[in-house]
Amino acid sequence: MPEQGAVFCIIDGMTDEAFNVQAYPNLAAMKNEGFFGYFETVPKGFPVESYPCIASLFGIREGELPLFARGYLEALGKGIQLAEDDLVLRASWMRLAENGCILGVAEPPQAVPRFSGLSYHHLGAYRALLVVPNAKAALKSLKTYPPYAYVGKNLEEILPQGEKRLTQMVRQSLGTEKVLLPWGQSVSCPFPAFKLKAAAVGAALIFQGLAKALGLDVYTKPDFTADTDTALTAKVELALQLAQVYPLVFLHINGADEAAHRRDIWEKRFFLEQVDAKVLAPLQKAGAALLVCGDHGTSPVDGKHIGIPQPFVLYGQKRQGDLGTVQANKAVKLLLEDELWQRR
Repeated sequence: MPEQGAVFCIIDGMTDEAFNVQAYPNLAAMKNEGFFGYFETVPKGFPVESYPCIASLFGIREGELPLFARGYLEALGKGIQLAEDDLVLRASWMRLAENGCILGVAEPPQAVPRFSGLSYHHLGAYRALLVVPNAKAALKSLKTYPPYAYVGKNLEEILPQGEKRLTQMVRQSLGTEKVLLPWGQSVSCPFPAFKLKAAAVGAALIFQGLAKALGLDVYTKPDFTADTDTALTAKVELALQLAQVYPLVFLHINGADEAAHRRDIWEKRFFLEQVDAKVLAPLQKAGAALLVCGDHGTSPVDGKHIGIPQPFVLYGQKRQGDLGTVQANKAVKLLLEDELWQRR
């Protein structure tokens, strides 16, 4: 293991219909000087969203990956205590058209209703968590619809099914221009321990919760926002400091995904340019082994996730080439065991 630890930079929602590595000079330079390929990040049977995609990049194999874990992991990241029989879900405030169709994410109302039969936890911007006590038994029969995947659908088509308290909550939240939609249902569930002492730097709760579930040391700061206004320079400086102590540091950058969910093409493109200049350039200069990739694509045209293989760049190992398509759960091995790596 080198004296300086390796850095694994995950850019959430990095790719889209128009993404081109050559548009970002530092990423392009690393591609030309190092390895390049594609990760299959979406495990079979899972939706295209951050939880299973990031979990795969952490090295978790499909058979070890709980199907229902999103809400639990975000609660873990937020520090919300859950009882054994609690059902926990992510929820998103969404804009509504006059005809009842979902338009995109929305800020919550100034006065959030007091929902009966469950507890509401605001996570910032459009994000929230819902905890439904004594509802664990509903997990397998419950059906919800991740709203980012159903933009353009009528609200009546994507109401939760299988737990009356959630349907009542949606009705109660309904305003003239926005509604709260639950998804990502889960209960407390075990994860395999990560086999190496490692650090995780990031603000997104799904990333923090997953890192905690695996036993990683999580680091964040108040100006790490998990959006396009995050402190990129401070984030990369912290990652490089930790790389002097840890053999591996995961660095999660979330703003591109958020800009795409807002369907803002220019905001996403500008943010990725800032990531290239303020994150990838100093990481490249630091000389550590570096792996850069997205977890999934996110379209700024319709705000939806894209499940195509994700490009990756492996830099700093003094070799070049195209590795083709690789399963995402081999990413850490690819980064840390270069001389032992053999593509299967």
